[in-house]
Amino acid sequence: MAFYTVMTPPPGSGGLRSEIEQARLTPESFSWGAFLFTGLWLLGKRLWLATLVFVLVLGGLIYLRSRFGLHPGALTLSYWTIALFLGFEGNNLVARKLARKGWRLADVVEARDLPEAERRYFERALAAYPPVPRAAAPAAAPQPLPPSGSLPIIGLFPEAKGR
Repeated sequence: MAFYTVMTPPPGSGGLRSEIEQARLTPESFSWGAFLFTGLWLLGKRLWLATLVFVLVLGGLIYLRSRFGLHPGALTLSYWTIALFLGFEGNNLVARKLARKGWRLADVVEARDLPEAERRYFERALAAYPPVPRAAAPAAAPQPLPPSGSLPIIGLFPEAKGR
């Protein structure tokens, strides 16, 4: 079983139900994409600062190789060490990026895969959501309608004019 971190958007972005629907689940596991496609994965996740640091470190290593004769094996070892670090910490970088934008940690879910984690989170979150009150039973005798000029207007227009 894997663990998934659930992040919800900042408050005020459309109500509780909207926040639950916009939740992002990130797995707490090794990221093969970050390990195999390091720079492209960083760009794909829009981790601009991490991408810049990665490019500068890689550029520095290439400079050391050309200027001081750093062994090519050391360059390869350094690259795969960075890739291994991003494989382990890549999903945490995504979660930290969301936290800097104001997203909140809502839950941690244990599940076999992402669809099951989403289902478990939505079941838990919607169980805490207050239920909609049921409409009252209709009265025995229908109420007479008030005159047409005194009916409340529902919609975008504050008053009815000529319709």
